[in-house]
Amino acid sequence: MKKKTTIKDIANVLNISAAAVSKALHDDSRISDKTKKAVKQVAKNLNYQLTI
Repeated sequence: MKKKTTIKDIANVLNISAAAVSKALHDDSRISDKTKKAVKQVAKNLNYQLTI
């Protein structure tokens, strides 16, 4: 069975904190648009499923 992608996995790819990834995925205004776009692209590429 394949391991689920986590926020930490996305953070490692982009070399940013897991907190920054979480904020980007939730469209926090403190995160730049450039970072949000990068996070969302990596999340899509890794088939990340946001859980609430």
